[in-house]
Amino acid sequence: MILIHTPTVKPRIIYIFRHFFFYRLGQEVSFTPDVSAFVAHSGPKMSYGDVPLGNEFFMAANGLLTEQGVNPVDISVFEWEGMPAFFATSSKSQLPFDFFAASFYLMSRYEEYMPYAPDDLGRFTPEQSLAFKHNFLDLPLIDMWFDRFVAAWTDFFELPPFKPPVNTTELVVEIPQLYAYKYKTLFRSFFEGLYDFGRLKFTRTFDRLMVVLRFREDPLIGLIEHMEAFRSTAVSFRFFALYTALGVHDKSLSVFSKKHQQELKSLSDYAPTAPLASFESTQKSQTLNQDINRFSGLIHRPIKAIRQHKLVLRFPDTYRAFSSSGIKHDYSMQYPDSPGFRASTAHPFRFFDLGEEQQTPLTIHPICLSESHIRAQQYARKMRQLFIGYQSRLQKLNAPMLVALTNETFNNRSKNARFLATLKKLLLHE
Repeated sequence: MILIHTPTVKPRIIYIFRHFFFYRLGQEVSFTPDVSAFVAHSGPKMSYGDVPLGNEFFMAANGLLTEQGVNPVDISVFEWEGMPAFFATSSKSQLPFDFFAASFYLMSRYEEYMPYAPDDLGRFTPEQSLAFKHNFLDLPLIDMWFDRFVAAWTDFFELPPFKPPVNTTELVVEIPQLYAYKYKTLFRSFFEGLYDFGRLKFTRTFDRLMVVLRFREDPLIGLIEHMEAFRSTAVSFRFFALYTALGVHDKSLSVFSKKHQQELKSLSDYAPTAPLASFESTQKSQTLNQDINRFSGLIHRPIKAIRQHKLVLRFPDTYRAFSSSGIKHDYSMQYPDSPGFRASTAHPFRFFDLGEEQQTPLTIHPICLSESHIRAQQYARKMRQLFIGYQSRLQKLNAPMLVALTNETFNNRSKNARFLATLKKLLLHE
């Protein structure tokens, strides 16, 4: 067991130290403010405070982890071993900055509790983040720091090298509409077609008509067929489907359609499937519970995972609502328009509620790339550069790579063929 001495044992300290020592290193960790108990401990130990107690492994604290509430934080970023770092500390510390406090600041999304200018959907934009301003949004910075910390830790105690878990790739497939045109009422098909026609989308209007008249298959018909390509690979996948009342931002097929229900049930029998929490649920907690209960009733399984439609995350409200609804795993931690690491880590971590000053049972699974980020590169060469850049970075750290796609990724129409072929080659390492 690892023993940590700190003058005061606070929830933030317990949370971040357990994340690294227990969840990442697989070691039990205990805390004590008692100096005599710390000195008597014969196993690996660390002091975390203002000054070292002796010649032990010492990490200087900057104070963030002993505070309560959310207060303005003065951050000065400097370079350390080729990486950005902040919360600089004394030279007596094993690392020249408070690795634990800096990691807590980024993982807790501390900056998103502060006042900010939201976008048109009320979201925090990447341009306002510390990571964007200091050019480390594309880096799993916490994991890079952790790699250096572990090297110092094992060297100090002459421990065997840490064996990290094997790097994995997982596809998170978002399904805002199971089909583009199928299973919609004639009334809805007519007005959506009229809307497309008014925006001069004649090809889409014609395509819709052909599908409604059953002269063509729906362009989104082949999702499971495309997923079969990954069955024999190390790539895993899971689906998040929108199954809610029709709204301005929620264009799901009708929850009353028997064919829609049957198709979603079949999908859930094929691979892990969970609800895409509706945009409406960000405004009303009862809508979130209704979405979850409806989906659970449909697939006849308890709901333990979720992804937020449109990625509308409001701290701590969104994750607090997920936790209180019994959700254990969230797959929403990313920015809609920018690739990178919103929480500066690729590894799953528990959500710490700064409003309640406590760790929750909700595990957050960060996503670094989306279909929209890859499509934005336009050319296959640039798509490859973006994807391989993230992939190689995470492989070096043995960190998981989560990529968010939509069922539109697997659109069967010829205009999507080049993008789909490029993406499959990247995922299958061809």
